[in-house]
Amino acid sequence: MPRPGVRSGWTGTRAGRSAGRGGARRVWCAALLCAGLTALSACSDEGEPAGAAESAASTGTPSAPQPTPTPSSSPPSASPSASVSLSPRAAVTGWFTSGGEDQLVDVMGVAADVQARHERDALIIDFTGLFDTVHAAQKYAPIPDRATQTAWKTALQHLSSGAGDVYNASALGRGTEDDPKSREQIDHGWKEFGEGVKGLKALQTRLHRQFGLDLRTDPWADPT
Repeated sequence: MPRPGVRSGWTGTRAGRSAGRGGARRVWCAALLCAGLTALSACSDEGEPAGAAESAASTGTPSAPQPTPTPSSSPPSASPSASVSLSPRAAVTGWFTSGGEDQLVDVMGVAADVQARHERDALIIDFTGLFDTVHAAQKYAPIPDRATQTAWKTALQHLSSGAGDVYNASALGRGTEDDPKSREQIDHGWKEFGEGVKGLKALQTRLHRQFGLDLRTDPWADPT
């Protein structure tokens, strides 16, 4: 029969050991629990983990589009020179006062002189002054009105062509007035020249009626 003291002592020893191992497990589990809580607290303090941020960046999620600026509703103001155009009357007046009147007076003056001498049956063989004056007018700036410029250009052509026929059929142009062909050419030339004179007079009337422009002198007045 065993001794009560010895069994009791062994039993107490195993119980103590079991109690010691149970305490150690509890301490270890508590340590793990504390470590886990610390890690969770650190993650919540630091925000989104770096891995998640990098993953979101790598997906290339587009940012919200920025509003497109709306252009101004009012167009830029045009310069005064681009928006203002001269009226036909103002344009012709500008041509007339900036040298055009001089061209008219010169051509009409020389044409009136040649026409008057022809009507007096004077011998005219030199048209140099007429040719030079008409040529200068033809090279001058055109009248800024289509109908008026057409009348001016046509009158100048009649004067030049008519005087040219007369000159070529004359003795100076190596023609012979006694020759029927030369006589016919001379007559045709004077008729052509007369059409030019009529055109100049019609042009002078048009400038007065349409644009209120008058020459400073009357080229057709009788000097006597």
